[in-house]
Amino acid sequence: MQIPAHIDTPVIIFFDVDGTLIWHDPASNAAENVAHARPTPGVVEAFARMRERGHLPIICTGRPLCLLQRELLDLQPAGLVLSAGAALQIDGTMVRERVIEVPLLEQTVRLFAELGVEVIFEGSQTVAAFLPNGGDYTDIPGTIVCHTLDELREKTPMRFSKFSYTNEMLPRLARMGDFIAAHFGQYDLGLGTGECTLLGVDKGAGVRDALEALGFDGARTFAFGDSENDLPMLQAVETPVAMGNALASVKAAATYVTDSAEHDGVVTGLEHFGLI
Repeated sequence: MQIPAHIDTPVIIFFDVDGTLIWHDPASNAAENVAHARPTPGVVEAFARMRERGHLPIICTGRPLCLLQRELLDLQPAGLVLSAGAALQIDGTMVRERVIEVPLLEQTVRLFAELGVEVIFEGSQTVAAFLPNGGDYTDIPGTIVCHTLDELREKTPMRFSKFSYTNEMLPRLARMGDFIAAHFGQYDLGLGTGECTLLGVDKGAGVRDALEALGFDGARTFAFGDSENDLPMLQAVETPVAMGNALASVKAAATYVTDSAEHDGVVTGLEHFGLI
């Protein structure tokens, strides 16, 4: 059912970032897109118009806080659901943050080292490339490069909420499939990348945390997304919206499919529901 919005009835709208608020150039690798992509003028104007109407836009992203560019923060969202639901920030205060406990993190890293699995560990303050096969990593500026567990201990605070990888790592990750399934949720992000979060920690949990913190129930809530890790977010709101570039599973879960991120689908969707 499509729910009309009224200027005197504020709603809460959750927005994924990559592939939703920001278009990713398929000719660039995922890390370059994360580091350099920016919201369009149309998206910037839409956020201003939402705020003018009293709506509460919330960024709900897989990115940790340290990878959220100033241009995204300048959209002045009412809150930030970060690290695929692991962290919640309201009014500049970190309300909640779930991290991989150190014993589990170390066990995971030892298995990665044994199988040659290369990943990016992501936390609110630190991003680290774990490269057990050697080499360097320069795609995301500021990323700490580690080749061993000892290096990870020495160079980082060991506070990570999730890890991401390219699809080239999937055959190696499959060799530790039972371990992954026992401890992590695994998601296809599209464009050749994936991520793992702690079991029970996902964007849906982040949405519920945000609603609780803001004193709202699930009524008059919207969400826009495009990839598998957005499915829990879409299932946690009243009106789920899929981007035109979304995976088929995401479109199947949506009430409405808008234009692609490349063509300002967020703006189209907000206009369709009368939210701007």
